[in-house]
Amino acid sequence: QSRTALRSAGYADVYMPEEYVYRLTEGQIGSLNHVLPVLQEKITWPEYGTEIILSGTPGQIPVFHETKIRFLTEDGESYRNPIVSPIPEDAIRIGHAVAEELGLRPGDTVTLFGEEFRIHRIDPAQGSEEDVMVWISLEKAQQWLDKKEKINVIFALECLCDHHALGKIQEDVAGILPDVQVLEFSSRVIARAEARQRAEEEAKRALAAEIEHRSQMGEERRSFAAILVPVVLLASGLWVFFLILGNVREREAEIGILRAIGVKESKIVAVFLSKAVIMGLTGAVFGYLGGVIVGGVWGGIPFLSMEFLQLFSPVMFLAALLTAAALCTIAGWLPALNAAHRDPADVLREG
Repeated sequence: QSRTALRSAGYADVYMPEEYVYRLTEGQIGSLNHVLPVLQEKITWPEYGTEIILSGTPGQIPVFHETKIRFLTEDGESYRNPIVSPIPEDAIRIGHAVAEELGLRPGDTVTLFGEEFRIHRIDPAQGSEEDVMVWISLEKAQQWLDKKEKINVIFALECLCDHHALGKIQEDVAGILPDVQVLEFSSRVIARAEARQRAEEEAKRALAAEIEHRSQMGEERRSFAAILVPVVLLASGLWVFFLILGNVREREAEIGILRAIGVKESKIVAVFLSKAVIMGLTGAVFGYLGGVIVGGVWGGIPFLSMEFLQLFSPVMFLAALLTAAALCTIAGWLPALNAAHRDPADVLREG
């Protein structure tokens, strides 16, 4: 194909077998994706007398490479979200300039070579030969242009987003279709690659900023926790201390009677320490569960959802129980010893 003739006509006038596209897509080529076989020819629309480039395509042909799992339907015959969908037999797609000249809109019915078609899409203006293209199914185009099982172009996107690697595709295609000429729309590819690169860099900057922000928030929370946790533990310990101390004073008469009848000091200490531990364990259970529920609801996590249930950590729960039991034991130790060491005679005389 002469490049000069290609640029002059706006389409290729040398044809290749349709099966070339399937050889390409089944050749394990890693640098191409979204392959689109097309048959194009410049004609005069018989019913309207308008010059158009009639273009027939079956839609995108899957590339059986990495796309097979990620982008293809379960049967592997088409893309889940194709850039160019197959054109139905009774439909037609029209370029912007043709639609504007003939006053056509999506949904209108037109006649082409004696057959009626519904306009399912009008392409936006591109400022190129695409504005005068009329798209139909490949089978119809081959029938009307008398080019059975022929195409003259295979459009594709280069998977290599690095525009510095342009040209590798020529080597890959030549290994499968040595008689096919490869033309790269470098300006478009470079613009696309640069846009993707800018988007990637911006995404990286945004991600880095978010990570830094979260790191700062985490550091602030850790600093706050470093102050708050000791204060809370101290306050809790003092609270338990005064509760046990008050309970000892309220039970002085009972303690005196127990000591008078021979109850050992160790048993009296054990009674008050057991009460302190039970208080701590009860507080730990309700505190941990309350904290998980309030935190989950505050964070917008649906109640009793799987994500909500994952907030509960058995290790943290056990740590809370042990910490509470230890704290209450320490806080209740002095009041318990004070109760056990009281002289029963003094206690009963005061009572």
